[in-house]
This record gives sequence, C-alpha cells and structure tokens, in this order.
Amino acid sequence: MKRAPTPARPLRLQLADELRQLIASGELAPGMALPSVRRLARDRSVSAFTAAEVYNLLTAAGLVEARRGSGYFVAGSPAPTPLGPSPGATADALWERRLEAGAQPILVDAGGGWLPEAWQFGSGVRSAMRSLARHPAHSEGYGSPLGLLGLRSHFATQLRSRGLAVSIDQIVLTQGASQALDLVVRALLEPGDVVAVEDPGYPPTLELLRARGVQLIGIPRLVNGPDTEALGRALQQHPIRAFFTNTTLQNPTGTSTEVPVARRVLELAEQYGLLIVEDDIFAELSPVPVLTLATLDQCRRVVYISSISKTISPTLRVGYLVAPPEAAPRLVRLKTLSALASSELSERLVLDALTQPHYRRHLESLRRRLAASQQSVQEALLARGVDLAFRPAAGMFLWGRLRSRESVGKLWRTAAEAGVLLAPGELFRPDGRATPYWRFNVAHCDGGELGRFLDGVAARDAQA
Repeated sequence: MKRAPTPARPLRLQLADELRQLIASGELAPGMALPSVRRLARDRSVSAFTAAEVYNLLTAAGLVEARRGSGYFVAGSPAPTPLGPSPGATADALWERRLEAGAQPILVDAGGGWLPEAWQFGSGVRSAMRSLARHPAHSEGYGSPLGLLGLRSHFATQLRSRGLAVSIDQIVLTQGASQALDLVVRALLEPGDVVAVEDPGYPPTLELLRARGVQLIGIPRLVNGPDTEALGRALQQHPIRAFFTNTTLQNPTGTSTEVPVARRVLELAEQYGLLIVEDDIFAELSPVPVLTLATLDQCRRVVYISSISKTISPTLRVGYLVAPPEAAPRLVRLKTLSALASSELSERLVLDALTQPHYRRHLESLRRRLAASQQSVQEALLARGVDLAFRPAAGMFLWGRLRSRESVGKLWRTAAEAGVLLAPGELFRPDGRATPYWRFNVAHCDGGELGRFLDGVAARDAQA
C-alpha cells in the first residue's frame, strides 16, 4: 500500500487523499476501526505528528470519527464533506434561474451580477488574512452593533473627501448592501406604504419591498438618471413614502445620474416629504466621481448605501449605510435584534485591504479593464443585432434588446441549453412584465460562447 511521496504535495495531504479514496471505494467501510496514530506513523514511515494531522483532516471532513478511549473509525456516513467551494448555484438576483438551469453546464454567466474572481482584489484579501494571522485581534462578545470603529472611521473619511460631512455615528456596517437595504425596508417602511422604484431596477430591492407588502410605482430610468417628470407626476397622484435609486453606473442600465437630475429629485423630496434610499455600490468603478444625492442633501432625507463587493470581494459580505441622525438608532436597533452584530473578522480584513498601498492601483486597473470590456462587448453585441438602450463607458452592465421572434422564456431555455445564462429583463421590472430587454455583464461576455448563441438566434430567425 505504500506509495512514493510526491514532492510537490505534503505527506499529510497525500496520506489523507489515499485514505479518502479507500473510504470512497468502500474498501474501508463505515464503522471500521482505523490504525492508531502510532501504527499509521510506523506503517507509512511518517512522524506521529503527521499521522495525527492526517486523522485531523479526515475528521474535519466528516470521513473519520474520533472516539475517546477507542481510537479512530470510518464515519457512519460514507458521504464526504466538500472541502472546496460549494458546487451549488451562486446566489444573486438570478439564483432561482440558475437552479432552473439544473445540470446544464454554464459556460458563460452573461447576466451575472459580480466580477470574475481574477478581477477581484484577491491578493489584497490574502495579504490581509496573513496580517491578521500574525497580529490577531482579541475581542470579547459580538462587537459593536454599529460595526468596527476603524472601518467606520475609514468610510467617514472617504465620504468627507467626496463632500459628505458625516458623523461616524451615522455609519452602520452591514453584511453587504443587501442587509443594509433589508434594514431600511423593515425599519422605515410599513406594509401598505407606496414606494417609487426605478424601472428597470435592482431585483433584490424589488423583492424586499414586495415581501414587506408595499405598493411599487415604477419610474423610468433614462440616460441621465431617473425620469423626474414621471416622478413628479407619481408624487402628485400617490402618497409615496420613499424612492429607491441607484446613482452611479446603475444596475442594470449602466447609466449614472447627472447633477441637474439629482437636484430635481431632491427638490421633489423636499416638496413631498420623500425619503430617498440611494444605493451607490458601483461608485468606485466610475473613472469620474459622480456627485451623489447624499452629498447634495448631506443625508437629511437620504439613506446612503454602499459596499466593497464590487471592488474587493463579494464573499466578505461587508457593506454600510449612512442614515439621517434621527433614523440611525432605529436601523441599529433592528440590526441588533436580527443579527446582534456584523462580522468583525470580515470588517478587519476589509479595513486592512482598503488601506494597502496597492489598493488604489487595483481600482485603476479594474476601471480600465471594465472600460475596455464595455467597448469590445458593445461592438460585439451591436454587430449581432442587439439594440443597446444606453452606451455607458464604464461599469459592469449593459441593457440590450434581443431581436428575435422567440419568446423570452424559450430564448432563456435555449441559451441555458447552450451553456449561456442570460438575465431576462422581467426580473428588473417593478411589475414583473415581460420585456425583450436583457442585462449583460461585460466582464463575462467577452468570449465566444455568447457570440455563438446570438449567431444561432439570428440564424433561426432568418429561417423562420
């Protein structure tokens, strides 16, 4: 049974893999006793420390049981615990659609809502993890409901540099922007309230509002931001409580709100007593800073939301909100009731990553990469007959109409069968109505699979 060790792989991992294979094949059956640590070390010519590490690895994976006073045994369930990333469908606005795709291999996630792993700040996260391991922070309890003071201070300084004079006590750290939106919806809105949202807009926000039982009024998204004339008419006709808007490089259109539009939105908010919830998670992806509603308003009527998911990594789940002084305590209270506190470990990693010297270089590289992808993907889509509603020069998204006689549902299924996952526009509509428009993520569309699928669509239409 002895095998020559592979120099590139530590002995403990080689031995663990060998035993894992024997368990998976049934040669080592559930309940079977395993050699003692000393015997395993002697039989495999390794140290007792290495043999103990092998059993530790297999025990952590759920393959081996350690029984006090009796030794090690093959676990009762032969199913191993996965050690790598979860193979399940990645969670975002298209999560249910990914489940619908079933066993079909996804070659290109053309409508996804995140950046490829290679585009994220992986080196910064790894450096932060090493730093935290060398200098662990000791804290008792769950931490402050507001979040890590150092990270809140960093965000406050960042916002002040953009003209938003905010107090640290107005900043609440959250588990991503999603938790921030959830807190706002549950703390500041009541079932039956009327709320204005952008059309098209961000699907999780729409779902949160529907779950809260509020009535949605769609406000068209134009090239320069929300349609303020439509917003004004809606405010005249309905007792609208709040308006949810995505200012910079909006999801899914890629447009940014221009200053005259932002000022008009604030004028309407003042006139009608409107709460504004500004989702600005793409701010750092813009080569040119966009003047936010929060800055113009100084967070008197605006709740400002952002996160690091698009600039560092979505897996750390760190975001924040800035609330008007009178609203902040209610949001903190609800966060405490639902989650006690956010993850201080993740917040320390993010603070370290944000303050690394090469973080700014990463941002500049990411902006250039997205700008190049915008240009190349737009050209490729236009060449294949896709009508683009807008032509953004930066950011992740495009909003395009597919020219096809086929229904949206059939197009989506045909694409999934070809390994192309698309984001149908109905997911982004407040009323959920079908539309020929689709969201495209340029970071995932600069390849051949999407082009071949679109060529197939054109060919089928030509034959029809």
